[in-house]
Amino acid sequence: MVVYVGGLACTSFLKTVCLAITKMIERINVKQRANNLEAKKNLSTEKKLRVTRADVARHAGVSETIVSYVVNNNRYVAADKRKRVEQAIADLNYRPNAIARALRKKSSHQILLIADVVLDEYYSEILLKLDQFAYDKGYLVSLCKYHNVDSYLDRVLSSQFDGIIINSAGFKEEYIQQIARAGIPVVLFLTKKYEQIPAGVATIDSGLYQGAIAGLEKLWQKGARNIVYLAEPLKKRNLKKDIRFLAFQAVCKRHGLAEVQISAQTFAGYEEQQWPAYFLEYLKANPQVDAIFARNDRSAAIAAKIVQSLGKKIPQQMMILGVDNSSISHLMTPGITTIEQQKEAMSKAAIELIEKMNHGTDIQQRIHRVFETKLIERESTGVADS
Repeated sequence: MVVYVGGLACTSFLKTVCLAITKMIERINVKQRANNLEAKKNLSTEKKLRVTRADVARHAGVSETIVSYVVNNNRYVAADKRKRVEQAIADLNYRPNAIARALRKKSSHQILLIADVVLDEYYSEILLKLDQFAYDKGYLVSLCKYHNVDSYLDRVLSSQFDGIIINSAGFKEEYIQQIARAGIPVVLFLTKKYEQIPAGVATIDSGLYQGAIAGLEKLWQKGARNIVYLAEPLKKRNLKKDIRFLAFQAVCKRHGLAEVQISAQTFAGYEEQQWPAYFLEYLKANPQVDAIFARNDRSAAIAAKIVQSLGKKIPQQMMILGVDNSSISHLMTPGITTIEQQKEAMSKAAIELIEKMNHGTDIQQRIHRVFETKLIERESTGVADS
């Protein structure tokens, strides 16, 4: 006799064994169906629990676009909104798509130079040298005056520059941090005293602080005792971070001047078109002034003309010291003694640093390049060009 159990043909003496096997198969099938149901349930729950960008946006009270900007760090976002989004990400344990974020943008072969005054000869020379070294490495350099508005930073970040060189005392430190967080290579010229420089930002120190001290000490050696710092067009609120002023302050204190005297001998805070007239009146009211330390050669040249209009002789009655060694310093009469910065060497270093960062060099330990200035003495301090 043959008995069929669970699809198996069994003889009578194997019936007991076949039934046992059948029950075992049924138990396995039941367990498998249960596991499948549990897996589907878990998958459904996972989908419901998976946090999306929209969830973060609702939690933070912002748009999904703002969340995207914060996650990708490629746009400026106001500090309060950024803080809310970052808190929402932490609260919801949001994990953005790592693969999508890892996609690297294509090279634009463009470098941006952000400057204070684009018409100034100093920046023109820097741009010329940067372009020379950048072109050899396949880059083009653009020059742009800084604008301290959020829309300006947004344009900079969205333009996909391969590197940004900041040579601007007026550019917000907050914006420098935003650019660095976006992963764009940044080289910062130390044109002022910075409170905090973000990790990943390379810096270039022209040596101007020490150079200004040396130049001012030279004026003291030549007999000047009432030096005025012509800080125009700098605003008074920016003096405490101004490298030239800090050098002027240090030398004045070294020679016994009090803060109130230093303040009285600092001329700043007037509009571009107004300051020459006000400076004329300042010199009339302060006939004891015997030397002028000008922020740049252009201001030094204007000051020289004002001094001459008062009937004073340069350098016998008034010595003048400028900064930059621009063409006007040696073309005018008398020639202006000036502090020269190594523009070519600094420009070459800036491009090399951008190139290094674009090739994946990790500069979490900040790269700092230091240069020295040179004092070029001319007739305005009593020494003619050789």
